[in-house]
Parts: sequence; C-alpha cells; structure tokens
Amino acid sequence: MRRCEFCDSPVPADATICPVCKETIAEETLERILPILKRPESPEVKFMGTRERMWGVIRKPGATYRDIGQRPDGAGPFVIILINALIVAGLFLSLSSKVTTNVIVNTTTFEIGQTNLLTSPQGGMVWIVALVGIMSNLMVGLIYLLVGTIFAHFAFKITGGTGGKMKTLSIVGYSMMPVILVRLVAILVILIGMPAYPDIVDFFDGGALALITPAVINWAYTSGIWFAIDVMTTGAFLWTGYLLIFGIREAHDTSTLWAALVAIACVIVLVWTFWQVH
Repeated sequence: MRRCEFCDSPVPADATICPVCKETIAEETLERILPILKRPESPEVKFMGTRERMWGVIRKPGATYRDIGQRPDGAGPFVIILINALIVAGLFLSLSSKVTTNVIVNTTTFEIGQTNLLTSPQGGMVWIVALVGIMSNLMVGLIYLLVGTIFAHFAFKITGGTGGKMKTLSIVGYSMMPVILVRLVAILVILIGMPAYPDIVDFFDGGALALITPAVINWAYTSGIWFAIDVMTTGAFLWTGYLLIFGIREAHDTSTLWAALVAIACVIVLVWTFWQVH
C-alpha cells in the first residue's frame, strides 16, 4: 500500500490524489522510468470475453488485466492450458515428421520402400501417442496452474496484496499466453529448420515405438534447434513476468515496484523449474 508523501496517509496504489489531504500524488518512480508500465487512465474498462482477454494481454496488458482483476474467471486459463496441450502434441508430431521408416510398397514382391513416419500405414500409432499425450499434458498444465497460483498468491499476500485466489488464478493463467505463442513458432522452427533423423526407423523392428528409444530422444533434445526452442521458451517466461507486473498490480492493488519484484521472483522460480526438468 502506498502512502501520501504530504500527510503519510495510506492511499490506493493507483491514486493520483490523496483522499485525506487532497494533494496531488507524484507518479511512481518506476512508471516514470518505464512509461510502458503506466496504469490505464480509466478506472473501469469494457467487459472482455475470454478470446478478447487472451489477445488483450498481449496487445494492451494494462487495460486487460484491469478487466481481469475486476471480473476474474477460470474459463480463460483452462482454455489456455488446453491449447498448450494441443500445441505440445503438435511439437511431437512435427518431430515425428522428421523420421523416415521402411514400409512394404509392394505386397506381392514384398518390396521395401521408405516413407515419412506420419504418413506410413503404421503411422496411426504415432497419432495415438500424440492423442494420449494431450490428456497427460492437460493434467500437467492444471497441476502447474494450481501450484503456480498457490505460490503466486502467497507472494502477493506477503507483499500486501488484497485480491482473492480466483484473481490470482486468472492472472497466472492469462499470463501464460506468451508461452502459447512461442510454442506455435517452435512448431514452424522444427518443420523448417530441424534436420531429418539420420537413420531409418524400421517398423519391422520396433515400429512407431522406436520413437521413444534413447537414440531418437537424444537426436531431438540434443540438437541445436531444440536448444534454440528452449531459449525461446525461456524468453517467453520473461515475457510472462512482464505481464505479471500488470496482473499483480491491477488485481491486488499493489504498487508497480512491488508488482515488479514479485513478478521477478515468480519468473526466477518458473525458469529454474523449466531448466531443472530438462
């Protein structure tokens, strides 16, 4: 909670005039240094739907998070988690498209030919693995959302935040939009820049299950392209931290400085967890 520099009375974080002494309060230092962090002028913003909020946190985070803070919802975060699960499945399929397999091209002579794994007759197994992965990634996303909400809400409270748990959940959920966008780009990066798997996956010796052998996993996760995607994802987390500044400030009535400090702490935990999992 801010205090008036004239009478030392507590004032709302976004106040421009002290409610006690009526003096004009100076703009926060951080907002003067970084005008991009200035608060929206309107105290009330037009109601936004889920799709508008998902796009709004990217285009105009200040006004969008003010709307989220005034009308928190759980639908948007769930939609974002679902989209993320679909995109992760897309990443798996894009990697699979770089693998070539042997198949029978002539059932009479049993002539063997080569084709893309996804389009091969046995490629249905790969699509099934991707479909099952959607469900598991959906569950992991929900767990991350709940754990992230608990951690962030605790951080908000010890720094004087006034918002409820639903506000925190909405903030954390919508702030993951940069990760969605970066992972969409990652699919294009794999399709365009990832070299083909150097060996042939033989369906007669393991089939689609060969995709999860150490050799194929090492090929994918030790490549320069995948490292570049990891760096891109880390950048997305930093972008998420930037958005959290607006969300924390608007939903929990804190100063911009405190919101920035809490956002930095959240991003440090997020990035550390991401690289530890790797």
